[in-house]
Amino acid sequence: MSKKRWVVSAIMGAVALTTVGCSTSQSSDNQTHPDSNNATQPLVKVSKKPVDGALASIQEIKTYRSYTGTGVRLYKLFYWSNGLKVEAFLTEPAKPGKYPLLVNLHGGYALREIKHDSFGYTAKQAAYLSNSHTVMLYPEYQGYMGSQGPVMGIKTDMTDVTNAITVAKSLGEIKTNNTYVIGYSLGGGLALMTAAEDHQVRAVIAVSPFAGFTDFVKWAQSNSKPGSVFFDEMASIQEYYGENINSLSYKQRSPNVQSIQAPVLLLQGTADRQVAWQSVQLFAQQMKSTHKTVKLVLYQGGHHGLHTGAYKSESTQQINNWFAKYGLNVQL
Repeated sequence: MSKKRWVVSAIMGAVALTTVGCSTSQSSDNQTHPDSNNATQPLVKVSKKPVDGALASIQEIKTYRSYTGTGVRLYKLFYWSNGLKVEAFLTEPAKPGKYPLLVNLHGGYALREIKHDSFGYTAKQAAYLSNSHTVMLYPEYQGYMGSQGPVMGIKTDMTDVTNAITVAKSLGEIKTNNTYVIGYSLGGGLALMTAAEDHQVRAVIAVSPFAGFTDFVKWAQSNSKPGSVFFDEMASIQEYYGENINSLSYKQRSPNVQSIQAPVLLLQGTADRQVAWQSVQLFAQQMKSTHKTVKLVLYQGGHHGLHTGAYKSESTQQINNWFAKYGLNVQL
């Protein structure tokens, strides 16, 4: 069985993907959200019980003030999802108010192929990307980084993302109908699935996205050659879930094009060896055929993640322009 990982180093800046230490006070099970300078914001209690979408613990990290400055607070939190404690990082403006939410989703395994992976966002990266006018959320999925449980694949990851967003919104500083989502590789597929489920999402960006089982297998059944990476990936999916791309198992692990309301930007390289660019093109065509707002930018010779050289600078500009067009002013 193929052990191929649909993953990209989801760094939008020159920060190395390393685990870093945090000098902070430890959180306890009866702690509340420590936003004491906002008298109008209700305190959010953590839950000892494994209630999906509830906060399990939270701690403020002050180590990276050289990145965040005093205008941003950085938190490491754990939230309940499928009965497990799942990790996330969150940055929020220190000034009381209501702000847009940007959810940033990293890559990973589409299938439940390993027990644990140390890949994911770190506190340092979250600090580096922060700003004083946006709440930014970086969910890990179960089995990644400090999260409990084994890696379970895209369906379980989607549940984790949904619960992470629920927790972020419960903290009281996010504007209604003001959520934005960006994802890389597997995270790109999760970004598209989030848009299909959450109609408060205003704009979506998916970079080198694994756009779900349905479109990938549909393309691979007719176009992948035995012995190729994509043929092996297709065989792994079919071993788990069969060959019927119209089955419930496939639908639960693919974005529902009909349900997506937010405008979608797809950025994809034609030399990608982890995501077939043709499957991303197929997804874009389906969005267009259902009269959705979508823009596909294909980079000739671009590799997975588009994170080197001219591909990086040009795709970053596309990202910033797309978000700005739909109301979010960030420089990623």
